[in-house]
Amino acid sequence: MKVREKIFSVALAIYLIGFLFVPGGETQEIITLSLQEAVKSGLEKSNEARLAKEKLEEARITFEEGKATLLLSPSIIQELSLQNTWKVAQRNYEMTLTQHALSVERGYYNVLKAQQSLDLAQNNLKRAENQYQNIQTKYSLGMVAEIDLLSAELELNRAENEIQKSRRALTLAQFQFNQLIGNRENQNYQLSDKLDFQPLEVNLEESLKYALTHRLEIEQAQDTVKLKEKEVEVNSNPYTPPLTLQKSKVQLSQAQINLENTQNSVILEVRQNYSTLKDAEELVPLQAQNSKIAQEKLHIAQAQFDAGLITTVDLLDRQYTTYEAETAYLQTVFDYRVAQATFFTSLGMSLEERPKTWQEKNTEQPEAQNQED
Repeated sequence: MKVREKIFSVALAIYLIGFLFVPGGETQEIITLSLQEAVKSGLEKSNEARLAKEKLEEARITFEEGKATLLLSPSIIQELSLQNTWKVAQRNYEMTLTQHALSVERGYYNVLKAQQSLDLAQNNLKRAENQYQNIQTKYSLGMVAEIDLLSAELELNRAENEIQKSRRALTLAQFQFNQLIGNRENQNYQLSDKLDFQPLEVNLEESLKYALTHRLEIEQAQDTVKLKEKEVEVNSNPYTPPLTLQKSKVQLSQAQINLENTQNSVILEVRQNYSTLKDAEELVPLQAQNSKIAQEKLHIAQAQFDAGLITTVDLLDRQYTTYEAETAYLQTVFDYRVAQATFFTSLGMSLEERPKTWQEKNTEQPEAQNQED
């Protein structure tokens, strides 16, 4: 296939691709979907959420059966244990939904990243097309050697391969996202939220205090301590065997130690996620600047090539370096948004609670502009 025909074929394929692949080639209506709507859908319709709900229902039935049994043979200790088991099931259900909400948010950002990656690949292909046509003209005038034309064609082929890779990544990201939100028909979506850099003012000490009062794991450990305290209280009477009371006290001590361990684990997790968040926050502006510099260097390299000061290979290398810098910037923004979501989840903070608690920094949004040559 001639190069010009290959260019036309790739351009046509890019034009035809939608946000999601559609089985059978049928056209689907594109539905606008916000991040909050996606999370809501995932918590209602996904297999993970449905399975968690079924497990909770099973625990509820077991709880009701236990209550019925206690009517025939009352026992304060068994009643307390039964209530605690039901509470644990409820906490586990809530924790499952919390983690799935994080997965949906990550999947949402992943689709946005894949879409923008395809945009960058398209821009890179346009640059490669322009360079090839430019060098082809120079070759026809005897201004460059055949090796230069071949180098430009190789760069064009590489740009076409990047398009194909980006398309496959987008298809996979969209398929995974549909599963996360419980859509089994691969519906087209126009994602309304943006994958952009939104630095936030975050105080570590306040974050730790929030986590210690909102994490479900800590609440669950506290419930166990309360249960064991009640058991010690119930067994503290002349009619309970001493070994039974002693065992209750040992179990209370274990529950207290477990609570402390849980609190320490949460503190460590929040600190680690805070560090990851700050590292990602600092990296985004640096990579934005790197992308901007790469684009400026490409313009300079183009002028130098036109003046005969650098070789074709030098120009093509600079062109690909620019594309790599642009994709690297996109990756750092994605990493930051995921780190942000992970940090808030480790605090026990839902998506709806975030805007009420944290304020965005009054800083300018760094941008790595996608310039077309």
